[in-house]
Amino acid sequence: MSRTRIVKGTYNKISNENHNMYSQESIISRAMKWISEKGNAKGVSHNTPSDPPPSEIKAKCIVHFRSKNGWQGEDYGFDWMRLGETSNFGDVDYENIIAKQYTDATYTTLERNINEYDGSFKKAPVLYSKLKQIYGVYSIPWKKKADGTLENYYCSWLSLYPSQIKDSKTNQLTASNFKNTKAVLSLNIEVDEEPDVLKFKENKFFKISPMEISPKTKGKHNLKDFVTIECLEEFSNDQVIEVIAVKKDNAGIETSEVAGRLKVWANHAAKRKKTKFLIIELKTPELTPGATSKTGNSVGQKELFENYLRQALIEADVETETIDVSTDSHFKAGGKYVIGGKIAAYYQPSGNAPSGFVTLQNYIYDKLKTQLKNNKIPEAKYDNHYIAIYLGESGGFVDASNHVVALNGYSNGRFVVLFPTKNNQTAAHEFLHSFALPHSFTNSEADAKAQFTYEYAKTENIMDYSHHIPETRYNLWKWQWMIANTNTK
Repeated sequence: MSRTRIVKGTYNKISNENHNMYSQESIISRAMKWISEKGNAKGVSHNTPSDPPPSEIKAKCIVHFRSKNGWQGEDYGFDWMRLGETSNFGDVDYENIIAKQYTDATYTTLERNINEYDGSFKKAPVLYSKLKQIYGVYSIPWKKKADGTLENYYCSWLSLYPSQIKDSKTNQLTASNFKNTKAVLSLNIEVDEEPDVLKFKENKFFKISPMEISPKTKGKHNLKDFVTIECLEEFSNDQVIEVIAVKKDNAGIETSEVAGRLKVWANHAAKRKKTKFLIIELKTPELTPGATSKTGNSVGQKELFENYLRQALIEADVETETIDVSTDSHFKAGGKYVIGGKIAAYYQPSGNAPSGFVTLQNYIYDKLKTQLKNNKIPEAKYDNHYIAIYLGESGGFVDASNHVVALNGYSNGRFVVLFPTKNNQTAAHEFLHSFALPHSFTNSEADAKAQFTYEYAKTENIMDYSHHIPETRYNLWKWQWMIANTNTK
């Protein structure tokens, strides 16, 4: 939301006490003559920006929203400020891992390579302050930390598809047939003063069951898989689902205070993206003596990357083709796409490539167009698709020493190439690169779309490299939903 104030005369602001301005981006002051700043007592100082004072959760009972037990990124999108509440991998206090990556242990030189992950990470309080505003931060007046400051409450984010949409002609609601229209969530509750009633506030866009929450006795309660939230229809503005604590005084007069908030991302037609994908299973010849030809295996892959992309309200429309290069000399020993028994997909740096070398993905796509033409199908049929090429042989890129550096997969524009060493998240990870998402450990100095940088292998995020340690990656953050959704064709 923006506001512009135009005053044709003099504009004065006078405060009897402090005057504070806060912004998550820039504050720009411009004068046609001069600007004067004066601090009578202590002069003028320019320091590290501080957070605006948070609003309050006044109820002496707080309700935090968390994913269902064992959630692995399926059924809905969900994001929350990690606080280190459990021993689950990825549940680490984000204040400790929001950082900048440096090339050296003295934190002198920022890392500017988008793929580097094993540098030195230094906590970045300014970034963490900005991240807090993504979730929405509230103070809890009755709950203090060890240092005497008030604890904060952070909203969680949910993304769901509508179970019904309006027919543009009749204006009547009809079944949407979308998946991911319901979310089963857990609640973490801490009660300092028992309310008479603890309940969800009605919201016309959602069916919430149950509406009333129990237990609500003093103490902490972890309610696993407690509430089901179904999205009834689409909405163009982000929604807030609230939990209300109700107290009655001796005269029977009720007072209500907010005890918890869950934000739900807008899901109207303009936000829901339906994107075309093509899977190519590539059949290659034997690369070593005595071996047989191999075909890339994409079984189950469609369902996997569909699950992950739906978190960002991206629906996948998937088709499959098979390309046979088993008799192509370029894919046999000594051919341009085989070095040392491995697939040589591209050269890095590209200047080292032999004269006339065409990257694997472009070569295969040309083969596909020829195949379509021979079958009297328009060659341009897949020109607006994102394309995943699945290989049955291992490979990667060719380095300056003319050796193949093994990869699980890679992204190049609208193309994704997957080798048999891939895991269940590789396709989604690479497609999300195609949608302009950087690695979670990448600095903004390397990629302007890296709004936040997290320490390597500390999160369960799909754009991390946590599979190295190994841990399963399965979620996207809300700020990533926005980037991927905006950059999807």
